Amino acid sequence: MSFKGKVVIITEASGGIGSETARLFAENGANIIVNYYSSPVKAKKILNIVKDLGVEAIDIKADISNTTEVKNMIDETINNFGKIDVLVNNASKHPPPLFNFHNPDWELWKKMVQVNIMGIIVCSHFAFPHLKETDGNIVNVVMDYDPGGLGYVLTKSAGTPLTRGLAKELAPLRVNAVSPGVIETWEMSKEEKEDWLKTIIIKRIGQPIDIAKAILFLASDEASYITGETLHVDGGRQLLV
Repeated sequence: MSFKGKVVIITEASGGIGSETARLFAENGANIIVNYYSSPVKAKKILNIVKDLGVEAIDIKADISNTTEVKNMIDETINNFGKIDVLVNNASKHPPPLFNFHNPDWELWKKMVQVNIMGIIVCSHFAFPHLKETDGNIVNVVMDYDPGGLGYVLTKSAGTPLTRGLAKELAPLRVNAVSPGVIETWEMSKEEKEDWLKTIIIKRIGQPIDIAKAILFLASDEASYITGETLHVDGGRQLLV
């Protein structure tokens, strides 16, 4: 898959799935916008990594739920690169802490809604006119699994119907999603890994590269007849839960 000369915005690209996605796009020739909010040191690190791969890149601080900051991020991207080819809505507000219904932190709950749901709409809204010009596309990182959660899982699982809604609203622009399973983005204890492996039929913990590869596929020409879909990259976990 070649993305040579393409311009890719990745929200929350300063770590985990986002940074691996930025690196993989850069390996395939894309110029990268490294969005971050609270980790400038990590953002600079991934910025240097992708630049060392021979592509152009800038880092931009923006709260993706803030319309003014997102508009400024899009404007800065256009000022530097003149276009946008792919938007990866990867950013999320996640635990810790967990939302506690009996001792609620309402500001935490609102922030999860603002980032995990509103953030996708805000970024897509401001990027859409430029994506339309390049026949670009959008890939969302969601959680297509809701066992009845009240906080993080609830807000992330909203990304699945939101992806379908955007695919209809923005057609013929393509909008798809990746739903990760258990991905090793934090340091897991041996016991924690053993517990997670019981819920994964291929018996390995996922890595950020697994999600990055799926994102690149959906953003590529190889997926040119796919829209409104959510690709599960979870080792078969949804078959057991």
